[in-house]
Amino acid sequence: MAIKRKYFAFVILVLASACANEGGPAPKNDSDYFPMEVGAYHTYDVEETRYEALGGQEDLQYQLKLSVVGSFENSEGGITYAVQRFTDNKGNGFEYLDTWSVRIGPSRVVVSEGGIDFVKLAFPLSKGRQWNGNALNTLGGDEGCGDNATFSCDTYEVTDTGFPFSLNGDVLNETLEVVQSNNPDLIVKQDVRKEIYARHIGLVYKEATVLEYCTVGDCIGKQQIEKGYTLKQTLTAYGKE
Repeated sequence: MAIKRKYFAFVILVLASACANEGGPAPKNDSDYFPMEVGAYHTYDVEETRYEALGGQEDLQYQLKLSVVGSFENSEGGITYAVQRFTDNKGNGFEYLDTWSVRIGPSRVVVSEGGIDFVKLAFPLSKGRQWNGNALNTLGGDEGCGDNATFSCDTYEVTDTGFPFSLNGDVLNETLEVVQSNNPDLIVKQDVRKEIYARHIGLVYKEATVLEYCTVGDCIGKQQIEKGYTLKQTLTAYGKE
């Protein structure tokens, strides 16, 4: 009888555990900060200023739409998604711009922008987590990585998590801020870039200031811009088409 009582107690425990798991919330994954699904779209308002040599400046305001149009399994054990980009700068409707790809793997998210791969997120994600965003390209960076800083890199860092972010009247709390560069040099080159992600939504805000200044003659130290850009990109809509 003692054996039967132990057996029935074990069965009850297993069934109770199964019911609890079935009714409980789904486990949270770091990839939830970059959700991808064929048919999904994100639309952003973009404010951008481009600076060219000889004092050229172009101020732009437009909408940017990203649409996930296909997917396939990749060699990293994850999924690669094809993302078409469209712009609308006159209110006349979106026009096709180009196609990027997003690779979601067990350890990272890689976005190929114009054929150049950037490691946007590296798992596990937590405040203070760092990685080389240029690990898969040849752009290098302004920092030193490896033993004794043997190679140049672009260190991305999770600088904040779980902070309130206002979006279209709603307050998002499951958030993640990634600073891609924080070089505020106003003499030679300023490079300040960050992205904010929200769980189950993806990229909600992006800001960048990348400016090179004149370093010859009387203009040294006067913040005379030779080339570069500033950009603010804010999510306005998302969903599935």
